[in-house]
Amino acid sequence: MSAVATVLFEKTSDLTYPLLSSVTGVFGVKKFDIDTLDVPMRRRIDHPAFFENHASAVRLVSVTILLSIGWLDYVTGYEFGFFIFYFIPVAISAWYCGSKDGLFSAVCSATCWYLSDLYANHPYSNSLFIYWEMFMRLISFLTTAMTLSKIRHLVFKEEWMIAELLKTRSQLARYDPSGVEKGGRESLPAEGTEP
Repeated sequence: MSAVATVLFEKTSDLTYPLLSSVTGVFGVKKFDIDTLDVPMRRRIDHPAFFENHASAVRLVSVTILLSIGWLDYVTGYEFGFFIFYFIPVAISAWYCGSKDGLFSAVCSATCWYLSDLYANHPYSNSLFIYWEMFMRLISFLTTAMTLSKIRHLVFKEEWMIAELLKTRSQLARYDPSGVEKGGRESLPAEGTEP
């Protein structure tokens, strides 16, 4: 048996944001089962679980984007920088697939940038500078992947905590303030006594 959670949807521009509310019967209030509390949120494309059943497709799209960016970076030469665009596949992988995929994509992005820069014959005053540049880009990509993975984890943790809170709240709603179950029998221990 699952409890019913009340979720108030506040319309802001084109996006729908859920707000927990104890108000019932107000226009815009919808009720969802606790077990499927996250369903409205997970239908949004910006939710990390939107593509949870299609992780391989997300990986393929991420690799395709990375290869396209690497090719464009190579074709345009070293004077036209594409560094910022390499963050796109890293962000997609980390947000929708998790930390392992994000870190892998970060390493691949740094490698792809390195190969593009190497084959574009970017002149450096010292041959070691290309490795320094690649290392700095790798650190940037890894930081982005780890940050988005952590935010993704926190989103899932927050959803779990909300579901647990609402489940506990519904269980507590069965009791009146004196600890007596609304059905008539006392099931909470009185203050100052052992259970």
